[in-house]
Amino acid sequence: MKSIMLIDDDPHIIKALTDHIDWPSIGLRIAGTASNGVDALELFRQLRPDLVMTDVYLPGMTGLEVTQALRRDHPHLPIIILSGYDEFENARAAMRWGVNHFLLKPAEVEEIESVLREVLLEEDVRERREQLERTYKQEIGRVVPYLRKLFLHELLTTRYRKEELPAGRMDYVGIRIPSQVRAISLQLYRPAFLTKMKERDWQLLRYGAADIIQETIKEQISQINDCQVEIVDYSDQVFVLLIFDEKDPLEQFESIVERMIDQIFTYLKIEMSAGIGTSKGHLCEVMDSYLESREALEKAEFQGGSRVYRYDASGALTPSATDYSLLLRQWSESWADMRTDLAEEIWAQLRNLLDEGGGTSIQDVQVVAVSLFDTLIHSWNRHYPMLAPPLAMSHFLREIQSKYGLQDLICWMDGIIRNWMEQIRKEMGEKKTNKLVEQVKQYVEMHYAEEISFEAIAKGLFVHPKYLSQLFKRVTGENFVSYVNGYRIQRALELLQSGHYMVYEVSEMTGFRNATYFSQVFKMLTGKSPSEVG
Repeated sequence: MKSIMLIDDDPHIIKALTDHIDWPSIGLRIAGTASNGVDALELFRQLRPDLVMTDVYLPGMTGLEVTQALRRDHPHLPIIILSGYDEFENARAAMRWGVNHFLLKPAEVEEIESVLREVLLEEDVRERREQLERTYKQEIGRVVPYLRKLFLHELLTTRYRKEELPAGRMDYVGIRIPSQVRAISLQLYRPAFLTKMKERDWQLLRYGAADIIQETIKEQISQINDCQVEIVDYSDQVFVLLIFDEKDPLEQFESIVERMIDQIFTYLKIEMSAGIGTSKGHLCEVMDSYLESREALEKAEFQGGSRVYRYDASGALTPSATDYSLLLRQWSESWADMRTDLAEEIWAQLRNLLDEGGGTSIQDVQVVAVSLFDTLIHSWNRHYPMLAPPLAMSHFLREIQSKYGLQDLICWMDGIIRNWMEQIRKEMGEKKTNKLVEQVKQYVEMHYAEEISFEAIAKGLFVHPKYLSQLFKRVTGENFVSYVNGYRIQRALELLQSGHYMVYEVSEMTGFRNATYFSQVFKMLTGKSPSEVG
């Protein structure tokens, strides 16, 4: 049975915890109690409990100082902070020191027992993982592929220092330290007509795309001198190519990627775009190249799929603490006046910085997320004091600690904010129609036969392109490129049915860059070729 130490200067709280918590049923025993921080550290050294639960304000040393002292020698020790709502800043500081769990006073017995069980479960998982790692070291031949896959994925989400990637570690996972490294992101697009498919059908298409990517690399790698290419299955719609020791011209890799794009469209009828980051001089910089490749890939949302985009350094954004502080202040001001559209635009800009932020740690994103949510909860309580908020503070603080990946945390926060916006708008009776989206549609109707620049539309409407893109997709249910293609094909269908124009004439009249691409998109959306309709 594991043990716990309780630290609180209020004897009534210690007695309540001792008497009302069903410790044996949880699988815990109380090793000892302390009423001040100095005694707590000494008692901990004597008893060595498995868990610690401490108040924030204590005589001698605060609970946060005790936490910091324990963390230095016991980095994996589960620590539960007892924090009042007014101590929110202390809770935020504790997060920086790796505190995993918070309990807001006054806490119900059921809530305390739930957190304790969660802590024990996490400890069990951690101990099992450590045992598994020890077993893996004994069976290195079977473990290396898993570790290699995990390490390659971590290179895209974790900022390593050079000294953290020694030759011995690289040899262990079968990767040599390259003199150059570059990342290429491959984005699969799930068109509107595929969203209605069963998930199993989409996964079959995705696996087919993965096979084409792997086979193309396998066929072409022999033609590339002294180059190692690794494929990272990053997410449901993204694969990343990591190119080590690139010595051949970049155009050769562009050609290989274009071949993948053509084959995936030909055999699977789904579009894929590629973003290429710049070459870096050390493996620890691969995350920067990856972020550049994703930024380059954003152009596909405005300019169309089935293309290869290189990163343009002139348009790079480098987030900093100042950027976050300014946006967080604007976020707070927008909620003071309940200006939800402005708040949504600020979140779009802030998420863009977080997504692209080289060097952003998960602790930094957690602090930003806590600040955002703190504003939301205060705004809700001020404007709707009789209504329960969409998400309770205690639930938020527990959930945020279960997000171990940057993108997982950012996407989770995005979901919370979107749901919050929806609830606010229901309360405010906001209309769903949006004038900005209607203006974009009107522009497409007037200029569909011309080259359309989404950035130019956004600039003309005095909004950020990323915000307008997200707004358009939220209101219409599809991205801008899909909408434009759908509108153009609708007009093309009318022109072809008139019988007055040739296919290449209709292609030009509806704004497509060439007749071949027009025919591919036409058949993808209508199920027929243009000649069959005409």
